[in-house]
Amino acid sequence: MAPLIFEDLVLIGPAGSENAISGWVGAFRLRDGVVLDVRTGLLLWYKQLVVNDSHDWDLTQVSPLFRAQVNGRERRLLVTAGKDGYVRTLDRDSHELLYSTAVTTIKNAEVPVTTAGVVVCPGSTGGVEWNGPALDQELNLLYVNAVDWCGNYVPAEIIRHVPGRLYMGGTADWVGPSQGWLTALDASTGAIKWQYRSTRPLMAAVTATKGHVIFTGELTGDFLALDARDGKILYRFNTGGGIGGGVVTYAENGNQYVAVMSGRPSPYWANEIAGAPTVFLFGLP
Repeated sequence: MAPLIFEDLVLIGPAGSENAISGWVGAFRLRDGVVLDVRTGLLLWYKQLVVNDSHDWDLTQVSPLFRAQVNGRERRLLVTAGKDGYVRTLDRDSHELLYSTAVTTIKNAEVPVTTAGVVVCPGSTGGVEWNGPALDQELNLLYVNAVDWCGNYVPAEIIRHVPGRLYMGGTADWVGPSQGWLTALDASTGAIKWQYRSTRPLMAAVTATKGHVIFTGELTGDFLALDARDGKILYRFNTGGGIGGGVVTYAENGNQYVAVMSGRPSPYWANEIAGAPTVFLFGLP
């Protein structure tokens, strides 16, 4: 997950069960890095969103915290999205799951994985990858990118951990064509308001702005600016390399800028439009 700033701390938790590691969550002081000992921390509550996962459907993105009106009253909410292809919003006080909305193809999610092989959607590289949802508070809309790609899951006959090798417990080969979806959801109900389809999986972050413009990028190399209200494309620029990272907007000396990283997001996603790792900086008129 990307680092999350909270008060004077930065929070982070790694994935990596493919390498037989034990996961952890750590908090670090911003001013000097003195590590907080999580072993002395008190667990207040948790919610297991993917039960008995046999599809590599981990949730590794930062979960935005916000307030919204739900059934006529303001509630403190947390939204999370993962590789199982769902966006879920929880009440931070009651821990109630308010809604669960699919943002990609869902198929055979509950079917047991057998040695005969089972085609499941999303596959191990599908759903929402490392970049989480963004929020337009005034429009009360959430925005999230997703990968629409299925996989054929086959368990190994013998599961054995060999140090230095991937520890997957089987194979999950890609099945069929891939595509991507940028989905806008009502933050209070989870209802889908609009979607933008990409011809390639959508891996990049989504950045929402006060002016109701959202920024993201495609593996085709295109940097996009869209109208947050209806998904209309306002601006498109091809960077020459796949975009799979964050999009940052900031002001300097009264001028507004947008920065995006292009090129080689990872070996899985480079394909024929790899490009060279490059930062593109756009200035608003």
